[in-house]
Amino acid sequence: MTAGAYIVWSLIGFAGLLAVPAVSHTNAGTTFSLVASSMAFVGMGIAQFLATRPPLIERLFGGLDRIYQLHRKIGIAVLVLILAHYFITPDFKGLALTSGLNQLAAFAGEYAFYGFVILLVLSLVKIVPRTRIEIPYHLWRITHRLIGLLFVMVAFHQMFIKRPYDGTALLANYLNVFAAIGIASYIYTQLLPWMRTRSYEVFDVNRHEGATIISARPTGRALKAKPGQFGFFRVNKPGLREPHPFTIAGIDDDGVVRFAIKALGDYTKALREGIAVGDAVTLEGGYGHFNHRRGGKKQIWLAGGIGITPFLAMASRLRGDEGQDIHLVYCVRDRSEAIGLETFETQAEKLQNFSFSLHDSAKDGRLDAGKIVAASTVDPGEADLWFCGPPPLRAAIEKGLKALGKAPRRVEFEQFQFR
Repeated sequence: MTAGAYIVWSLIGFAGLLAVPAVSHTNAGTTFSLVASSMAFVGMGIAQFLATRPPLIERLFGGLDRIYQLHRKIGIAVLVLILAHYFITPDFKGLALTSGLNQLAAFAGEYAFYGFVILLVLSLVKIVPRTRIEIPYHLWRITHRLIGLLFVMVAFHQMFIKRPYDGTALLANYLNVFAAIGIASYIYTQLLPWMRTRSYEVFDVNRHEGATIISARPTGRALKAKPGQFGFFRVNKPGLREPHPFTIAGIDDDGVVRFAIKALGDYTKALREGIAVGDAVTLEGGYGHFNHRRGGKKQIWLAGGIGITPFLAMASRLRGDEGQDIHLVYCVRDRSEAIGLETFETQAEKLQNFSFSLHDSAKDGRLDAGKIVAASTVDPGEADLWFCGPPPLRAAIEKGLKALGKAPRRVEFEQFQFR
């Protein structure tokens, strides 16, 4: 567990600890219900904060990808807690500011509950069970944004609903702090498109067999990103306006960026067909901590398919003075799909600390741990493994290297699944 995750779960748990002395003079069912609601509310507030994509605390969580994974786990926990609060109805004689506000707070809480259950389920379920019906990304994104409005309703509910403790109690103040954090975070996320984005113009589009390679230059302030990071990419034209996360395949000192995007879904297919030179794009980033400079002196980079993009950005910026020996294994289904080969070959010829091998599955068969050991100039058992590609490939290679007695010292990868 990362330091950030430990802090988050501790803050949620602390709400439950504060609730016990505040409500324990009631019955057991009421105590359990209000402990659950207090923890759920703090979880909602923290989830709103994490949705702002705060760059200053990314390191605590190990990168934005881990923040989104934690965000999802918080959503599951909140769903369970609010269901417990709803079905175990509190029963007590409590304090209310006015009967009118209390009735309005009860109304807001009830309908926020229904809304939360529906939207959280839509957010957590990608594919309808026992069907092939996948919830479209644009629908997921719209419904997800409504959760912030429901949080405002829940904040009103918890502040004005009748409760068995005084408004000056430590629990009340604790919940009010997270109400403020959550509401401020929601407002910030609505302003985010104007506050942290950068405007770019596309000047080159290369529809390579393996990916669509898009190059764009800044029209104002340039994006700040390190090799290996990703950014949110949006084209300012109909059908392509939804921001999607893509790894940056290259970034130059003058701010020019390149993205290599494979047509795997509806959006990326539309992007391949619709993007054109002169299009205005909006970028936000960089995010993530997938950068070889954090690694050891010996490294193996393993890329599967379009997973080559962070390594393309990192390899292009190597100078040979990193104090690291690096070998890249690039696995593709067919050599015709490979991108960036000229960059890798040039760097391998020029630098003593970088070597490169291409695995063409059509010719060389399935990639396994033995082939990596044979191809690499770096001993996997003495190196870090940096991986980007299909998770099953990573699992198979890790298992194979361990069986060969060549388990890497550590394995670095990003959990590139944000919904």
